[in-house]
Amino acid sequence: MSREARRRSLYRRETPSRDTEPPCALVDEAYAALGEAIVDGRLRAGDRLRDVELAAHMGISRTPVREALQRLAAIHLVEISPHRYTRVSSPTEQEMSDMRDYAVHMIALTMHLALPKCSDDDLAEGVRLFRAVSDAARTTSSPAYVDAGFALLAHFTRASGNIVLRETLKQTTFVLRRNLRGWMCAGEGDSDDLFAALTESIRARDTERCTHLWLTMHGRY
Repeated sequence: MSREARRRSLYRRETPSRDTEPPCALVDEAYAALGEAIVDGRLRAGDRLRDVELAAHMGISRTPVREALQRLAAIHLVEISPHRYTRVSSPTEQEMSDMRDYAVHMIALTMHLALPKCSDDDLAEGVRLFRAVSDAARTTSSPAYVDAGFALLAHFTRASGNIVLRETLKQTTFVLRRNLRGWMCAGEGDSDDLFAALTESIRARDTERCTHLWLTMHGRY
């Protein structure tokens, strides 16, 4: 797909103009559309982001697009050099390493806080989502592992009922998913006993063992 085609796929323009919507809603929609395009690769590292073009494709004015780009710059998905360029950033090795550490410990913390509060349905869904994580590990598919790990984090964040965790996830969703590319557990598919033990720990709401096993699974013990 050409760069222009990728840009045109960012947002489906349904009306000539959508500026009658509340300004905050337009900023949120532009932020979500651009963030998702960076995560899934329609916008790649180094791609220039021109607010005039993006606004035209989205059917909105430049103001919400500019605000969305500022929000993306705040989480380091976009680089802005005033009067020179705005472009998709490229994560450094340090940023990617730091994000893996963050994700491993944040998922451990979230499970620790959520398990005592989970309903039976929440617990069953958590087990199902962890199975997706272990299945991705067995196939050594990093994209599938990232998606499954993020789904697990999102589920237990909701189940925890913790406002701070919810807001943190909301603010970090796109950079978390982008910078976790290449992430995989330490065992890379040779950890069936560990996967089984962690599944049972989730079922039993055993927060201490669950946290320990998750960290062990990622080489933190």
